[in-house]
Amino acid sequence: MTKNAERPRRHRIVARRPVTVMVREKLVCPYCGNQEEFYEVTENAYVLVQYLQNEDGTFVPINEEMEVSGPVRFYCGRCQADLSHLRDKL
Repeated sequence: MTKNAERPRRHRIVARRPVTVMVREKLVCPYCGNQEEFYEVTENAYVLVQYLQNEDGTFVPINEEMEVSGPVRFYCGRCQADLSHLRDKL
């Protein structure tokens, strides 16, 4: 008899806590049913873009900063309904 045949195989099972997976519901426009196209409008936003000029005269952006001092509105891309109250789900 071989050495492996003399001992039965044992498997160790490690019990772990269940993993919580966050599942998000798709956002759906309550007016037209759209669930694909949305856009935001930001008021009073200041955008600072720093460029580096190449030898051929073209510019390449190297840094971009934005400061928002106004409200941000969220709209449906199809019916243009104001969905700002749903923005917290993003």
